[in-house]
Amino acid sequence: MRRRFTPISWPRRDPRHYRFAIPNAVWEYQLRPAEFVIFSYLCYHRSTSKLTLEEITAGVHMTTSTVKKYLDSLITKKLIGEDGTPALKSKDKKFFTLPNEVFLLQLSPSAFVVYAYLLLIEDRRTHTCHPSYNTIAATTGLSKNTALKSISILLETGLITAEPSSYFDKCGMKWKGNNLYTICPIRLAVDNFYQQQLRKLELDIAKSHLAARSAV
Repeated sequence: MRRRFTPISWPRRDPRHYRFAIPNAVWEYQLRPAEFVIFSYLCYHRSTSKLTLEEITAGVHMTTSTVKKYLDSLITKKLIGEDGTPALKSKDKKFFTLPNEVFLLQLSPSAFVVYAYLLLIEDRRTHTCHPSYNTIAATTGLSKNTALKSISILLETGLITAEPSSYFDKCGMKWKGNNLYTICPIRLAVDNFYQQQLRKLELDIAKSHLAARSAV
């Protein structure tokens, strides 16, 4: 019997076990970055019991006052209920997904929003997309400079890679095109993050020991 060839690709796992869904309609509300992160975190915990303010604060790495402010805003916009349950209903029922581990990386709210947008528009087969900085800024509600900084953070974190592109116009002139972004497996970024945290901890311990010896 002839064997079927299976191409090498990312490990196939049940998406429900490691990703959570967010309605595409959320982009219509032009949420502030911190507001978007909090809404995403509530979507992540949609199937669990009601979260306390302290649990949400710890999960999104923000201050209690900031979380309370944007929870009230989300309730006012009817994106969540009084109990914190996401209430946004999309007519076309379209959604995109984020990996559960994204909250472990402690991304800035702006970087989180840009990452979410890239996942929204990525080609599901190649995990690539090529939006312009202006498009990213316009969709996320960020300034162009903040969008640029957010892309840099995502590159440093290892969540994405970027390749320059170019194109020729009808006259044969070569022009610089948008970057081609590739979404990387998040596990690599998480492993890198924890390695950095471990190195920082080791450095802090070494400094502490040095200070103790100097005091003797």
